[in-house]
Amino acid sequence: MDLEQLWIQLAEAGITAMLKIDHERLAEHGRSWTVLLSGPPLGDALVRAEESSLDRCLQVSLTRLRAEAHGEWSWLTEFER
Repeated sequence: MDLEQLWIQLAEAGITAMLKIDHERLAEHGRSWTVLLSGPPLGDALVRAEESSLDRCLQVSLTRLRAEAHGEWSWLTEFER
């Protein structure tokens, strides 16, 4: 997955995207990765995913985005596994 290209396309579609890894959760073998998505296509909603792997976190957040955002999101399938 080309993360930079995904983030650019999300921004062009009106989505603000944030990716974080938490060192404390990583040390505890917990859900260390977090993705936050917001913006006009989501209205007042926010997509948040917390998972133990980056790949899983991205997949969960993209699935939720497709389900909750207004507009055409079929292009996300090229980034889904």
